[in-house]
Amino acid sequence: MRFVFGVIFMLISSVSYAQNWTLDALENQIYQYTSLEEALAAPRDSVYSLKLKNRLREVPPEVFTAFPNLQWLDLSKNRLVDIPSNIGLLKNLKKLILYKNKIESLPPQIGELENLQELIINQNELVTLPEEIGNLKKLRYLDMWSNNITRLPGSMAEMYALEEVDLRVIVMTQSEQEDIKILLPNAEVKMDNHCNCGN
Repeated sequence: MRFVFGVIFMLISSVSYAQNWTLDALENQIYQYTSLEEALAAPRDSVYSLKLKNRLREVPPEVFTAFPNLQWLDLSKNRLVDIPSNIGLLKNLKKLILYKNKIESLPPQIGELENLQELIINQNELVTLPEEIGNLKKLRYLDMWSNNITRLPGSMAEMYALEEVDLRVIVMTQSEQEDIKILLPNAEVKMDNHCNCGN
């Protein structure tokens, strides 16, 4: 009998581990709210995933204050130019999706997202990242392709959980590419062929 219970416990544990390890698998099991009105009508602590795509020019303030358990926030394909400093209030956020906007900078408070594991900010107009991004100690995946970033903050050297960084479709010199690889020796860094920009 103990053997049977042991096998059952191991099966449950392995399933639970696999689900926690892959954010996408977990997200598929959680209802995703696609309008702010719908999310606000639900019990606030039951909103884990929010996807807003209405050509937003600014993020509604309720996004940062109304949902204490929010883990996935998708604001992609809008017209956002910046992200409010209130983003730092989302302490349980694990995945932040901001691709295809017109974001020019991220606030220092992005570094307060202590549980963030995935940050997707490709196809924006970023030139630099705040030094505070190095505080994202749990971040595993950073997607920044098709921006204007050619240098990363030195603080990113302390992001030991970082596994993959996508910097494709960004024009860089060989020197700039080498600096980034030295900064992130344990991460897989994806970059296009360097240019001969005065190097």
